[in-house]
Amino acid sequence: MLLQKVRSILKKDCSFPDERKFLVGISGGPDSVCLLDVLSQLPYEIVVGHLNHNLRPSSSEEMAFVEKIATKYGCKFIGKTANILKLSELNKVGIEETARKERYRFLFSAAQNENAAAVFVAHQADDQIETLLMNLIRGAGLEGMSGMRVISISEFHPSIPLVRPLLKTWREDIMNYCRSHRLEFRLDESNQSLTNTRVNIRNHLIPELAKYNPNIKVTLLRTQQVMEEDFNYFQESISAGVKEIHLTSENDTVYLDLSGFRKLPKSLQRLVIKDTLEKYFFGQETISFSNIEYARKMFAREIKRSSLKISDDLYAFTTGGRGILTKSSECGWDSSLPRIEKELKIVAESGKYPIGIGWQLEIEEIPKNQISEDYRNNKDPFKAYIDKDQVKGIITIRPWIKGDRFRSLGMNGKSIKLSDYWINRKVSPQARVYWPLVLYQDEIIWIPGFQQSHNTRITDETQNIIIFRLKSNA
Repeated sequence: MLLQKVRSILKKDCSFPDERKFLVGISGGPDSVCLLDVLSQLPYEIVVGHLNHNLRPSSSEEMAFVEKIATKYGCKFIGKTANILKLSELNKVGIEETARKERYRFLFSAAQNENAAAVFVAHQADDQIETLLMNLIRGAGLEGMSGMRVISISEFHPSIPLVRPLLKTWREDIMNYCRSHRLEFRLDESNQSLTNTRVNIRNHLIPELAKYNPNIKVTLLRTQQVMEEDFNYFQESISAGVKEIHLTSENDTVYLDLSGFRKLPKSLQRLVIKDTLEKYFFGQETISFSNIEYARKMFAREIKRSSLKISDDLYAFTTGGRGILTKSSECGWDSSLPRIEKELKIVAESGKYPIGIGWQLEIEEIPKNQISEDYRNNKDPFKAYIDKDQVKGIITIRPWIKGDRFRSLGMNGKSIKLSDYWINRKVSPQARVYWPLVLYQDEIIWIPGFQQSHNTRITDETQNIIIFRLKSNA
């Protein structure tokens, strides 16, 4: 029965002809041993792959066991040992996630070297249910709730498919197959650890749900299949959505057009972001639904913010009509904006003073009676008319420092936190960090691009004026 089921899946769902070579990931557990036994009865060439995670005392013995059964079935054996603990610490990624990634990297690398048509793994229907519940708890969207596929292209190889021939077979049926065929296997003792989320779901959550619905596993599997069909339909819409947002990428950074993004339905906005993360950013497949939703709301202008940390090494920004997904925390910076990275001190007298790459501050002294009413009609935010009597000697040009306050023009000398000032004017956190400020005696007298301070305004008593201009060299 199981043999016919797997044969049908490989022929109808996967369209694999006879006499193809496949690489099969074998852990030594009942699922993978069952899969190897079934495949050995079909007209395929099988290569056995096994990654020793080196996490348990029995790991080496399990590797030797897998090599033994590979020999039994006349299969080529490819094994590798990895130091998962060290890799986990080095990359600051959890042990389970590190082990999963390293295993797939090894399997697909071996498959490519062997010219194998696909990589087979032994996920079964109970694994599907547990994955579905894990995704639900984490807060997944439609794709996460559609579960694993029988055949799919993974993040680990652009063309070699990942195949799960047992995905429609229950764990109990696999155990019955192993018993009836007297198959020897090894049990992973970590599967008994209650610190493992999947094990807790298996041993506690599913039995608890069964109290409300004795057929809960069948019900959840049916729900997953419906979700999978719905998601497959949306995949076509995702391709159209990507064209709408004019998506481009370079150097671990993806750019998208926000006007096009905002025309998409909300559900498609989420799917486009999720699809983009999976295609362009390795290892981001576990990002929660809530973080994807925050990014969607930011791009759609449903929340007032211009930057977001999506994960430990991934950021989202909005600037200049574009949405940005990137691994660089500074990528949200618009190169057309002024930038200063270190403090400068200059004498406030006529001249031109470079303040950063591509920018300079020009200072001009002039008697008030020579400029008529120009200062009243100034519409250039990068130009300021300063009362000379209020600024004598050295001025400082520097980036923002936490705690800075500003007496904005028009506030009658009242000060406001510069951080609040930035927020009110929707300045991105990245722009705030490097935006040049002009100070005199430790007080901000001008924010180029915005306003000068109340205390330096031109009054009837003003005799002489200093004109500040911040100009780009471009």
